[in-house]
Amino acid sequence: MNILHYFLGFPPLHGGGLMIYATNLAEEQLKMGHKVFLLMPGEYISFIGKSKIKYYGIQESLPIYKIVNSHPFTLSGIKNPKKFIKPKNKNNYSLLLKNLNIEVLHVHSLIGFPKEILVQAKRLGIKTVFTTHDYFGICPRVDLFKYNHTQCDDYKSGSECVLCNLNASNKTIVRRNIQLLIPSFYDSARNIYKRIKKTFLHPKKKKEEILHIESNLNPSLHKIDQNKAKRFTMFREYYKNIIENFDLIIFNSSITKREFFKYINIDKNKTKILHVTHSSIKDNRNKINYAPVKDGKVNFTYMGPLNYKKGFFDLVDVFKRIKNNYSNWQLNIYGDCSHLDLKPFHKDFFKFYGKYTHNDFINIFSNSSVLIIPSKWKETFGFIGLEAFSYGIPAIVSENVGFGDLIENKLNGVIYTEDKDNKNLEKEIINILKNPETLLKYNKEIKEGKFSFDMNSHCKKVLDFYMGSE
Repeated sequence: MNILHYFLGFPPLHGGGLMIYATNLAEEQLKMGHKVFLLMPGEYISFIGKSKIKYYGIQESLPIYKIVNSHPFTLSGIKNPKKFIKPKNKNNYSLLLKNLNIEVLHVHSLIGFPKEILVQAKRLGIKTVFTTHDYFGICPRVDLFKYNHTQCDDYKSGSECVLCNLNASNKTIVRRNIQLLIPSFYDSARNIYKRIKKTFLHPKKKKEEILHIESNLNPSLHKIDQNKAKRFTMFREYYKNIIENFDLIIFNSSITKREFFKYINIDKNKTKILHVTHSSIKDNRNKINYAPVKDGKVNFTYMGPLNYKKGFFDLVDVFKRIKNNYSNWQLNIYGDCSHLDLKPFHKDFFKFYGKYTHNDFINIFSNSSVLIIPSKWKETFGFIGLEAFSYGIPAIVSENVGFGDLIENKLNGVIYTEDKDNKNLEKEIINILKNPETLLKYNKEIKEGKFSFDMNSHCKKVLDFYMGSE
């Protein structure tokens, strides 16, 4: 079978879970004897009307192609929606699909993805598949998380999108163009900027100051440009049409499926929930000597960006509230903290370890009693929860987290219901502090449960879904 995966590129062009999953899936399909190709958005030059696919290179034994002048690449909002739905009628898409004899087009994000590729693939009888790693298309900012740090349930005919994208810029488009066209210049400029920043800029800016720029945005102070609101509505309709025209849709969690079904109309028989994984996920459940209490304390672990979207500051507030009544805990924090003022954090309770890599996991989880994932956005899945499970570490997760599909509440972990003041999260943390032996039960259940997260098994399920046999 000849398979073409559309993804967002390798580092430094793009990183994270989507990149890892898409490339690992492609590599596994290659091992199984399929011919596999990768396609990514390339440089975007607005004044050039023609778009074309060009050969880019080989990485991990996979041929990579790029779409020159596809739709712009952005992860941080949209300044002008018209650029993201502009027709790409002058293109060579059909020629490439024919030359590579593609049988399956598997799309992992709609960022930069032109509708014409889907249309031409369907005309050629190519099966089209979409996996939902993000919400781009139904949300210009990718995450359905608003400027005031609340979930978006109603974009109000585009007016809410105008507010959420007020601070959007073209810097990601410019940066990607430089990375693709003159990579050596980009690397040099980036290194110079880092040295200047380290020398002249104060590194300890308070995160609250940075993030409250948007949370203090008062809609009443801004007259909504109704023409722009209409363009955001057109943006959504454009991508809604793309999503509805895929032959098959793979949702990576039940949460993602529920969110997409609020906006799209598609035959449920053409959809499937398949929880994502990656090739570094191994069964390490017996590699560490698990203990719910170490040195008299429950070791709660947080891993990821330190921001409101991931629920970090809400989590900190909860622990600060309980500190006076419960002292048998510490919160181990893994993630870039260079922008934080650490002075307000009590050193006996809050331990900052900075950035981490996959190689650090055994040490991190060896010193963890329980992982906490307190996301405030509708997190599509969450690899870090699966990583913890692979080491036998139970998790406390928000109902917003797609990884929660793998948790049986109060059997192998905890799923808590979101509320305004985070009282439910507080309650679950206190329950653990009062009865830490509960974590032993969760750990035992994880260890005795079936481990079916290897990439080979997952790949077979994906291939079966392509063929309509699952």
